[in-house]
Amino acid sequence: MTIGVIGGAGVAATNKLCELIEQKFTMDGAFRDCHHPEMIIYQATQVPSRSMFLEGKGPSFIEDYVAVGNKLKNAGADMLCMCCNTAHYALPILQEQLQVPFINMIEEVALACKRTGKLKFGLAASDGCLKGKVYEAYFSKVFPEAQLIYPDADFQKLVTKGICNVKNTHRFDPLDSDDRPQHIFDVVYQHLMDKGAEVVIMGCTDIRVDYVTDKNNVVDSLTILAEKICLLNNNI
Repeated sequence: MTIGVIGGAGVAATNKLCELIEQKFTMDGAFRDCHHPEMIIYQATQVPSRSMFLEGKGPSFIEDYVAVGNKLKNAGADMLCMCCNTAHYALPILQEQLQVPFINMIEEVALACKRTGKLKFGLAASDGCLKGKVYEAYFSKVFPEAQLIYPDADFQKLVTKGICNVKNTHRFDPLDSDDRPQHIFDVVYQHLMDKGAEVVIMGCTDIRVDYVTDKNNVVDSLTILAEKICLLNNNI
C-alpha cells in the first residue's frame, strides 16, 4: 500500500510525521529500506489557510486539496491522509470527489481517547478547528459520551501563538523562553487540566514538532496518525 500525504500544514509537522514513522519501524526491527512503507509526500504550502477559512477570514482550501489529492492519486497513492486537523472539516467532500480511502486522523484520535476510559478531554486546536466544530463532528459518531473542554479565550490565544511559533525560529528558543512552543503548550496543558480535563488532546499536528512530553494523559494527533500509517504498512 502506498500512502499519499497531503502535508505542508505545516511543513515541520509533515517532516515530523515522516520522522515518527521511520523511528517506529526502525525500533520495531527495520534494518533495510525495504522494511519501510512507500509514501508520497506533497508539501501543499500554497493552499489557503484552513483555519482562516473556517474563521471566515479567507478563501476556501477545499478546491486546492482536491487538486492535490488527484495529484497523489495519479502518482500512485492507494490511500490518502492529511497532516492537518482543521482540514478534516472537508473530509466528507474530499472523499466524495476523490473516490479514494482516507485515514481519518480525528476519528483515530477519538478512538484513542475512548480507549483511555476517561470522559473529559481538553482540546488544544486552531481557532478554525474550534469554530468549525471539527472534533465535535467526529466525536459525536465515535465517542458521543465524551466531554470536550476548551481553553479560555486568553489561553486560546496562547494556543495560536504556540502554533505560529512552531513555524518560526521561536521553536529553537531556550526551553524557559515564554515564546518557546514547548513552554506555551505546557501552560495550555495545565490550564485545561485545571478546568477539569482528565486527558488533553493536542489537536494540531504542529504542536508535536516541539511539544515532547512523557505525560500519559496526553493524546497527540500527529503521533496517532503516524501509528495508524505504521499499522497499515507493516513490512517487517
